[in-house]
Amino acid sequence: MTTTATASPPRLLPRHVAVLGAAGGLGQGILSVCRAEGIDFTAIVRSRPERITDVPGRSRVVVVESLADRAALTSAFLGTDTVLTALGVTATTRDRSALLSANMATVKESMLAAGVDRIIMINTLLCSLPGMPASRLMRFFSWMPGNLGRGATEQQAVVDAIGAGVFAPLRWTLVRAALNSRGSAERPVASADWPGARNSWWPVSYADMGRWMLEESVANHFVRAAPLVSRGRKTRQ
Repeated sequence: MTTTATASPPRLLPRHVAVLGAAGGLGQGILSVCRAEGIDFTAIVRSRPERITDVPGRSRVVVVESLADRAALTSAFLGTDTVLTALGVTATTRDRSALLSANMATVKESMLAAGVDRIIMINTLLCSLPGMPASRLMRFFSWMPGNLGRGATEQQAVVDAIGAGVFAPLRWTLVRAALNSRGSAERPVASADWPGARNSWWPVSYADMGRWMLEESVANHFVRAAPLVSRGRKTRQ
């Protein structure tokens, strides 16, 4: 008697997403998956919208110069299912208007005004769970000079704000991950925490991280949670 292998059920994907920080590496990774899968997107950038190319007919690029601009954000979020953040700290993001941590209340209010309550945020693999003290490594990197220190400080500030309840009305997910623009095309595995996890410390490529975020926006496996997402360990057959 022969048996027929059962195919894995298709993973559901969102209809239309808003991407904050769409011009960066992860943002471009998310958009590449959207184009490949026919997902409409609203790419939100602070400047130079021409950096976003190959925009399908029902997608759009929106310039929002400040994350403190509630009206602009509300307009950008209209008609979307989920907000995905791909924001980082660079030499051009010294102004508070560019920092998520300084404008989370405005982002929340804008989302609710637009009828969107699902948000997925990216953070470092080193951060603690919301509500928990910063790890020693996060404190160490926060003391470093330059963008490294500023980036760690910003990431921890986002974690602290979530722990304090700033996004309480929203269905949030804080993804703790390591990212690599040259990461191999290996699908990531998510877990609630390390015990029993099949994760490793290998980084996830931008495109694979983008796909995971898009799938989670519909699957909702980690609502109000901070999963660890990295390249899975290879198991021996």
